[in-house]
Amino acid sequence: MKLRRYTPRTFILELIMLCLCAVFVIPLYYLVVSTFKSQAAIIQSPLGLPLPPTLDNYRRALEVMSFFRNFGNSTLITSVSVVLIVVFGSLAAYSIARRKTPLMAFLGFYFLIGFMVPVQTTLIPLFRIMKTLDLINRYGGMIFLHSNGCVFAILLYRGFIRTVPMDLEESAFLDGAGPFRTFWRIVFPLIQPITATLIIFNVMWIWNDFLLTYLFLSSTKKATLIMQVYNGIGLYMNDWSLMMPVLVLALAPMVIFYLLMQKRIIGGLTSGAIKG
Repeated sequence: MKLRRYTPRTFILELIMLCLCAVFVIPLYYLVVSTFKSQAAIIQSPLGLPLPPTLDNYRRALEVMSFFRNFGNSTLITSVSVVLIVVFGSLAAYSIARRKTPLMAFLGFYFLIGFMVPVQTTLIPLFRIMKTLDLINRYGGMIFLHSNGCVFAILLYRGFIRTVPMDLEESAFLDGAGPFRTFWRIVFPLIQPITATLIIFNVMWIWNDFLLTYLFLSSTKKATLIMQVYNGIGLYMNDWSLMMPVLVLALAPMVIFYLLMQKRIIGGLTSGAIKG
């Protein structure tokens, strides 16, 4: 195999890419390094290494932001919402994909229209509904709101389910399995790639959601990590030695989650391209 020559054009392109990379890396470096410095060191030497490094900033941040309580709130809302999205989204998509009736065709179109409507345009009626149901400032209310991700799940699942051969389901029916058992034992295991992709994207969306949390969850005891960061901006905006570790602690769970699941993200998207 013949190697390509290293030309001046290649050098210029690599230099440009390194400059673009620095644009993203330098702020991240500044954020992480500042968490190990005192307030005076951050101001005097923003990009310098911490000499000596200190972990007191993280200790203060954990106490101030009630990290473990807020982490538990975010975990509860995210995990329950994602489970509901997967369960109800897959079941609804299975019914729409397999039952060729006018009602199911209408429901498929109805969910498509609902997915096209931005949530920002429905905030006022949504607030009135939440208030009527007494779901404001409740865990159940936030789970109810975030479970609307079922609509997107239905659209993705429906396309995947249509690629599953009907022969497998007919064999299960002949063996005495009902529709519910056939779906969970035969169909659902075959659509694991898109399930993994849906779980990953919904976890990242719900965990990082600010708009719905800001509008419908005002209690500090029930606040998520993202809301706690927002609350801390007004209280500790001038204390960089405290705000920097707060930001790192809020970002760390999703960064770790993404690094652990990035192979499944790529695999799910690739599978989706093949299925489509």
